[in-house]
Amino acid sequence: MKKVFLVLACALMLTSCTRCSDDNSKKPQENQQVTTAEGVLTADTLDVDGYINRARWYLANEQVGMAIRDINSALSLDGKNVDALLVLADIYYALGDQDNILMTLNKATEIAPMDSRPVVKLAEMSFLQGNNQLANAYLDKALELNSINPQAYYLRGIISLSKNDTVQAMKQFMKARSQDDSFIDPVYQIANIYAAQRNPLAEDFYHLAIQMAPNDWTAYYDLAMYLQDNGDPMKALEIYDTLDARIPGNYQILFNKGYVNLVYLLEYDKAIEEFDKALAVNPKSVDALLNKGVAYEQKGNYKTAKSIYLQILKDNPNYQLAIDALHRIGE
Repeated sequence: MKKVFLVLACALMLTSCTRCSDDNSKKPQENQQVTTAEGVLTADTLDVDGYINRARWYLANEQVGMAIRDINSALSLDGKNVDALLVLADIYYALGDQDNILMTLNKATEIAPMDSRPVVKLAEMSFLQGNNQLANAYLDKALELNSINPQAYYLRGIISLSKNDTVQAMKQFMKARSQDDSFIDPVYQIANIYAAQRNPLAEDFYHLAIQMAPNDWTAYYDLAMYLQDNGDPMKALEIYDTLDARIPGNYQILFNKGYVNLVYLLEYDKAIEEFDKALAVNPKSVDALLNKGVAYEQKGNYKTAKSIYLQILKDNPNYQLAIDALHRIGE
């Protein structure tokens, strides 16, 4: 879903709370079915475009060394190829090499002064460095070069989000979508803003994202989060069950299934079962363990609940929620 360079949305998008702070509480992603770039990009891989496309594939699949190899091959054939330079900038971003990102993008703007794409990437870099003023100046220039520029409007929306201006952000995301109805990132952002506002339109945009990318499970997950928070936990649980079948052993899906059963459906035995599954994936999860204790507490099994809370405090002596839980059951 996300462009390699434009990862800033991961940090700033308005997302529903995952109810968990564990390190492995990332949203589920379906496993890639393709194993190697050579397996899918065998045709024309010795020309410039072939090398560029394969480098993009490698970079998207976190094989940076192979991406470097192919993009260097592309540039050896055509050192002024702007597409190759843009991918090279993405590679430098993945490596955290800001100096070379700037050098590469400036070279691209010199080679193609009327191409807005390097300018948008310069805006992205400025934003990531915390310079919104410079980022907006670059975006102004990019839009002067090309007014049909959904990436520029999308980044403007992200900058607005960083300032908590959701009204302006929504305008920019809508503009990006109006210019490119195949661009899925603004759809996710619009859905997330509506979800944070508890606006029923969120469900429509999550369904649109699912329609646009049926094999990307992010929208399914966010839709389930929206539904559980807005009065339809059974439908949310159905989505989690579907995700669990497609992506077995994902901690966050299992945790959320337990949470829905515990908080919304009051199915305490089922909640304990799901938290146990989550703990099998991540035995150090304090959140899953605490909620398992709460489920036992709600069942009236205070002895087991107490033992769980004490287990948490053994490794986390200042964990306030466990301390509060012990006080709540009179310990």
